[in-house]
Amino acid sequence: MSNIRIPRSLRFPAAALALTIAGGAHAEDDAAAADIVVTGQRPAANPLADPSAPYKVDKTDSAKFTEPVADTPKSITIIPKEVIEDIGAKSFRDVVRTQPGITLGTGEGGNAFGDRIFIRGFDARNDVYIDGLRDPGVTSREIFAVEQIEIVKGPSSTFGGRGTTGGAVSLVSKRAQANNFAIVEATAGTDETKRLTVDANTELSDTVQLRVNGLYHDADVAGRDVTTSERWGVAVSLNADLAPNFDLVFDYYHLTADGIPDWGVPFDSRSQQPFKVDRSNFYGVKARDFLEGRADIGTVRAEWRVSEKFKLTSKLRYGENRNSYIASAPESPNITNADPNLWTVRANPKNRNATSEAWAAVNELVADFSTGGLQHSLVAGTDFSHEVINNRPYAFANSEAEGAIIVPAIIINQNLFNPNPDVAFPLVRALAGTRTETKVITKSVYALDTIDLTPELKISGGLRYDDYRVQVASIAANGAVTNLRNDSDFLNWNAGIVWKPVPAATLYVSASSSSNPSGEQTDGSGITYGGLGAPTAGLDPEKNRSYEAGAKYQAGEGGHLLLTAAVFRTDKTNARVVDPLTGTQLLVGNQRVDGFEFGAQGNLTPQLSFFGGYTYLDAKVRPTTNPVTAGGVFPNIPKHSAALLTTWKVMDRLTIGGQASYNSKRFGGSTIGGTANLPAYWRFDATARAMVSDRVEVQLNVLNLSNKTYYDAIYRSGTPFAYVAPGRSALLSVRVKI
Repeated sequence: MSNIRIPRSLRFPAAALALTIAGGAHAEDDAAAADIVVTGQRPAANPLADPSAPYKVDKTDSAKFTEPVADTPKSITIIPKEVIEDIGAKSFRDVVRTQPGITLGTGEGGNAFGDRIFIRGFDARNDVYIDGLRDPGVTSREIFAVEQIEIVKGPSSTFGGRGTTGGAVSLVSKRAQANNFAIVEATAGTDETKRLTVDANTELSDTVQLRVNGLYHDADVAGRDVTTSERWGVAVSLNADLAPNFDLVFDYYHLTADGIPDWGVPFDSRSQQPFKVDRSNFYGVKARDFLEGRADIGTVRAEWRVSEKFKLTSKLRYGENRNSYIASAPESPNITNADPNLWTVRANPKNRNATSEAWAAVNELVADFSTGGLQHSLVAGTDFSHEVINNRPYAFANSEAEGAIIVPAIIINQNLFNPNPDVAFPLVRALAGTRTETKVITKSVYALDTIDLTPELKISGGLRYDDYRVQVASIAANGAVTNLRNDSDFLNWNAGIVWKPVPAATLYVSASSSSNPSGEQTDGSGITYGGLGAPTAGLDPEKNRSYEAGAKYQAGEGGHLLLTAAVFRTDKTNARVVDPLTGTQLLVGNQRVDGFEFGAQGNLTPQLSFFGGYTYLDAKVRPTTNPVTAGGVFPNIPKHSAALLTTWKVMDRLTIGGQASYNSKRFGGSTIGGTANLPAYWRFDATARAMVSDRVEVQLNVLNLSNKTYYDAIYRSGTPFAYVAPGRSALLSVRVKI
């Protein structure tokens, strides 16, 4: 191996502790540059992981988890950048599409088009974090500046605050480090794919390091007509070691995205499945539909290592997101004509024009100390955030002239089997007279502790108190304002016991809680989408509780393969439901998810790597005031999901592999699944990587090898539509170390 300089943050006695917050997961790019030159090996995504097992990350980036993943009494999946590269993912949606236990959802008329996900059966679209701080606003996220993606499963309000019923996802950013390197990656492929990324790091001095990541991406969608996505971005990380025990880090992230959105194909009420139409059919209107997104996020982090046992970290962030679009939903098929060639479907324009601004400040203490002969790892902190979301939807006018008259949208019906996206649209886009402004203020305090009772036995626990206030102002065209407000406070907890019968094995049991206050889903336009409404403004938060038992084992040569298994139950015992007699909202709903999962991450041998698992979810509505819903399944949640990525190092400079993923049948619906469904499917991908020289690596990905027609998600209405997943595509990437 080449001589790799260790990042300055690792040179202090409190190195292992510092890594949990300072993001010590970032020496790998330094290693990448060195390893490519000397050995052709691919580095680990975290210096705490062995370089010979790049799929296995031993530690989360969050300081709230003080123990290695193998010794944490909770299911945690960490997806390192090596896995992201090997599966050919180019967006957050691409990454989570094949993760067991996670389901993609739809943008709808009542919630935003973007990265909507479900974890263990529960909506998590507002439970996405960047470097441990919540990323408000539902958008379509990029991964060019992402080091790894961490998925914490099960109720997690102790760690993340409101929501997190099924879990939470955190994107860990690439950060400056003590080294000099530059890596350029160019990708070309089918469907007009063109992508260029640059990752450059330099030591400006002995105490200052700078890292810059850049992106340009332009591509269509495999198997779909018209849909396009063009985006560019830049991420800058500056680290200044102002003193031997004090660091200051500045991070800035920008992304601009443009394209034409796609809401898939219509549903056939007779078969209760998507219509058997050409997969490429696009039912939108090119002259009307568009998608524009923007993100600007700046973060300052100060870290003071008071001593080997104590560290203080402060984070301050300001972020802006914009999500603006008009997208045609293929709804209300008309199949009454005797001639199927004359059947039509309505291109219903759904839209959003929202901006979100957020301030967040977190102060955190990490301490290692002993009391009465017991070793403690304590994390305590405060969390404050202020969010403002403005949504002024679009309308249509008869001209662009000043004073143009707002007119009703023209109803456009597309031919079911032969839609014409080039159909004329004589109206112009204008701003509606109505708008909504949502404000959220959160004040929180938390403490988490892990105690070593013996070398083999640990206990952990934590508490978090949140003071949550949400206010929604609906402004009518005449200026009249309707205000709704919900003030909630909630206390959540977690507890766990870990026993290590042998060094390589961990057995654990744990329990945790979470809370869903009214108006939690800040992109929701009504109570059925998690937004704030008059019937829910006065309600207390929903409460969730989960119990989990599991085992983790570090197998393979040198323990480089982490095998996990867990069985769990999550109960929501006071879900918001409508009383069938009075029509009022009551906290009497009862939902339960029983399940189990298996996982594998790492290397069985130095040549053979695995990443994946299987999840079983029995997600049902239990008896409530409305007996009709009892026993109904959760909508859009498969009972079985599995994925396994396997790569084999054939020779020193050549690695080949593939991924298989599976989802069982899913049912559409709002609170419970109906008869509309998406069929089960298998998807297969292939990958190959070759070092053609000491500085150049070539990678080929073929995605959806069989060109399988399958669907990412189903819309929940009585006239649903289905998101069509990408068809077969091929991507050729070249990475060059400059």
